[in-house]
Amino acid sequence: MENIKRNDVFVVSAEGMCSTVDYQVLTLLYQPIIGKTALTLYLTLINLVDRQSFVSDEYLHSDLESLLDLEASDIEKARYKLEAIGLLVTFFASDSFTYEIKLPLSARSFVNDGILGEYLISNITKTRFKKLLKIFKVKQPNKKQKYNISKAFNEIFPQIDKIYKTDYETALLSGKAQTFRKLNGHDLDWRFLKDSVPVELLDINKLTEAIKNKINQLSYVYDLNEIEMKNIMIKSIDNNNNLNIEDLARNARHRFDELQADAVSDKVSKKSIYKETEVNTDNIEEYFKNISPKVLLEELNDGVVLTSDLKIAERLLDEVGLDTGVINVLLAYIYKQKDNKLPGYAYFQKVALSWKRNKINSVENALQYIKHIDSMKNKKPGYNYKQKNKPDVDVEWLDEYLNLEDNN
Repeated sequence: MENIKRNDVFVVSAEGMCSTVDYQVLTLLYQPIIGKTALTLYLTLINLVDRQSFVSDEYLHSDLESLLDLEASDIEKARYKLEAIGLLVTFFASDSFTYEIKLPLSARSFVNDGILGEYLISNITKTRFKKLLKIFKVKQPNKKQKYNISKAFNEIFPQIDKIYKTDYETALLSGKAQTFRKLNGHDLDWRFLKDSVPVELLDINKLTEAIKNKINQLSYVYDLNEIEMKNIMIKSIDNNNNLNIEDLARNARHRFDELQADAVSDKVSKKSIYKETEVNTDNIEEYFKNISPKVLLEELNDGVVLTSDLKIAERLLDEVGLDTGVINVLLAYIYKQKDNKLPGYAYFQKVALSWKRNKINSVENALQYIKHIDSMKNKKPGYNYKQKNKPDVDVEWLDEYLNLEDNN
C-alpha cells in the first residue's frame, strides 16, 4: 500500500469522457454511496484529462490539495472509495501514480447490480430510490395501431458490386457496442423453450440477441437446465408480456438457492444437481474450457457454492467480457492465492481487466500467464513462494499445473 505525499507526481488517464447522462448517474446514484468528497475528486481528475489524448499532464498531489481544499490523507480516503466502487484504478511506480478513470455504469446496470442497488437503497431509503428511478425511465411511445413503414437500406441506396470487409481505422472512439460471447460447450435448446413457453405469454422468436445471451449466460453460470429456465422466464414476464431481464437474473439466482437448499436437505451429491459433468482432468485446457463455474467451485470448495460467488462469474461475463474458460482459470487461481476463499467482485474486476489488457483471451494464454507470474515470484530475492504455507486446493490438476515447470 503506497500512501500519497504532497510532492508525489500523478497522471490521469481515461477510457472516454462523461456524457450528460453519466454525470446524472454519478450525482444521483453514485454520490449517496461514495459521498461528495469522492465525487468531487472523480470530477476533478476527469476534468484534468486532455479531451483529445485522454491523458493529463503531470501534476503534484499538492495541486490536488489546492484544487479540492483537502489534505493529502483525505484525498487518499476519497480515492479508496472510487477504487472500491469501480470508478478508478490506481497504479504506482517510483513515486509516480497513474489514476485510470473508469466511466460509470449505466443507470440500468447500476440499480440492478446486486450490491450497488441494495447499498443505494440502504443509504437513501426505498421511497427515494423509486423516485430516482422515475428520472431515468425511458418513456415508450404508444405503437398500437401503427405500422412500421420505414425503408430498408437497399431500397434507397444503390448497391455496391463488391463489398470488402475492411477495418479502416481501429483507434476511433466507440460507444462500446455490446458483443455477445459464445459460451464454451454450452447452448440452450431454444426449440424446446419455444415449444414449452406459450406464445400468448411470450414469443421467444421476438427476443433480442441481448436477452437470449443473458438467458444462456444465466443457465451456464447457475447450471440451470431448460426446464428450470422455462419456469424462470415465465416468472419474469411483466404485465406487457415482455421479459424483464432484471427479474430474470434475480429469479435465476433465487432458483439456484432453492436447488442448493434441496440438495443439502436431501443429502444428494452436489457434484451436479441435474447431470454428471464428464470432464477430462488429464487435459487441463479442456477441463477449464468445458466445466461450468458452478461445478468448478463445487470441486474447489468441497461441494459448497454460494450465490454471491457465482454472481462474480456472471458479472465478469457481463461487464468484462472475458472468455468463459479464462474466467474459470481466474476463479481457480485466485481461490488458491487467497487461501481457499473468494474475495469480492472489485478484486476480480481489477485482475480481470489486467488480464484483458494483456490480451489473455484463451485458456492456454491464461495458464501460461499464471506460470509466468509464479516463476517471477520465485525469482524475487528473499521471496520464497512455497514458504507461505498456503493450504493446497483440493483439486490435484491445479497444483500439478502450477508445478509443471519442475517436471520439464
